[in-house]
Amino acid sequence: MADLEPLLRFWRAHDDLFERTDATWWGAVISDARFPAIQEPNYARVETRQPVRLEEIEDALVPAMGASGSERAHVVIFHPEDQTELVAAASTRGDRIAWDLVMVSAGRDGEPTGEVEEVSAFDESFWSVHRDSARLFDVTDDDTLDQLQAMERDVLVPAGRRWFSVIDRGRRVALAALLVLERTAFVDHVVTFPEARRRGHAGALTRQLVAEAAAMGADRTFLLAEPEGDAVRVYDRIGFERVTHLASWLAPRDR
Repeated sequence: MADLEPLLRFWRAHDDLFERTDATWWGAVISDARFPAIQEPNYARVETRQPVRLEEIEDALVPAMGASGSERAHVVIFHPEDQTELVAAASTRGDRIAWDLVMVSAGRDGEPTGEVEEVSAFDESFWSVHRDSARLFDVTDDDTLDQLQAMERDVLVPAGRRWFSVIDRGRRVALAALLVLERTAFVDHVVTFPEARRRGHAGALTRQLVAEAAAMGADRTFLLAEPEGDAVRVYDRIGFERVTHLASWLAPRDR
């Protein structure tokens, strides 16, 4: 049985950065009216191993999303192996179930390289590159991009999120972010621009972030990856272990 408690401690602390967390017996509903287009601060966190009905989750989730202005109902399940009926109920009604592979590095020593630099100034140059990088994750709507960047500036960076990049001939060609909460680190937004791919930049960034996390006192470093994506092999090579899967879906708030 996978031990997700360190990741859950991080996740709960991360959720508490946003405007509202409504605890339930099965997890919590998080909402933030400042960022209605962003899933991260507007969703239901299902962390119980006990069976829970889809209707029970939505009885708490849908009103909260209405209050925050979110048009979607997003659910993340931490123990899908124990919630097969819940996953089946969402799938049967037509929701597309997405799966994320949880990976962890418990090493205390990373292998930083000189090509990685920490972002020291969150200036217009950085935000321009950040915006372009978000588009590579299929975030293309201008309003959504504005909210995503506002969330970074107003919530995540003040909470300690650090950004790192690879510079090639004066241009940032790869980015990644690191946040440590509750002695657990989380690596996010690892991205390389198309013209600079297959040069080892993602691996160099991730190794650097593992080293930085250890220096900050983190006991372990987590990340999420597409189960069949190319990035998994990169993370395998630099010492990340496969832990388990999370399940999630995104549906219209009002059906």
